[in-house]
Amino acid sequence: MSLLAAIILISLILCAIAIPFFIRSFLWQSILKKIYNGQYDKAIQQMNASLYTFLFSTYEKNYNILRAYISKQDTNKITKQVEFMLSQNLNNSQAYQVASMTYFYFLDSQNVELSKKLLEIIERKGNEDEITYDRMLYRILIEKKSEDISFVNELLSKHPDNQQQGILQYLLGLQYQYLSDVKQANYYLNKAKKNLKGTPYHKKVKESMV
Repeated sequence: MSLLAAIILISLILCAIAIPFFIRSFLWQSILKKIYNGQYDKAIQQMNASLYTFLFSTYEKNYNILRAYISKQDTNKITKQVEFMLSQNLNNSQAYQVASMTYFYFLDSQNVELSKKLLEIIERKGNEDEITYDRMLYRILIEKKSEDISFVNELLSKHPDNQQQGILQYLLGLQYQYLSDVKQANYYLNKAKKNLKGTPYHKKVKESMV
C-alpha cells in the first residue's frame, strides 16, 4: 500500500470514528437544552427516537430518560423507570449508578421496598463511608429508629455548610421525636428550618414540627 493510500485510509477511519461522536454530542446538547427549558416530554420523545437509540446504548437511553423524569419530578414515572431498569440485566456499576442517584428520592417518599432494594445495591458497590451514611438514613427515615443521635452529632461537627447542617439537624429532630422528646426535637428542627430555608426540605421540616 502506498503512503498516500495509507493516509487516505487512516483519514477515513478517523472520520468514521469522529462523525458519530460529533452527532452524539450535538444530539445530547439538544436534549439537555430541552430539559433545562422544562420541555421534558420533548426531550424524552427525542431520546426514544431511532437516531438516539442507534447512537446510545440501551442503558444510556434508560438512564437519561430517568434523569429527565427526576428533573420533571414525576414520581410515578421515576418509580416505574427505576423498577424497569432494575429488572434488566444491569452490571454492578450500572445498578449502583441508578441506586446512588435515586436512593435519597425513595427515602424521602417513604418507598420502603425500593429504598431497601437500592440500599442493598449500594452495599455491594459503594465505599465504606457511603454505606455507613446510607444505612443510617435508612434506619432513621424508614425504620424510624433513634440509635444514630451520637453519629449524627459527630457528622454535624464536621460539616460547616448551612444546608448540610440543616439536613443533619433535621435527622436529629426526627430521632428525638421518635423518643418523644418534644423539646429537643423542636430545638433541632427549628435550627434545621433556618438552615434549609429556600430548599425543598424547608417545608418538610415545618411539617415535622410538633
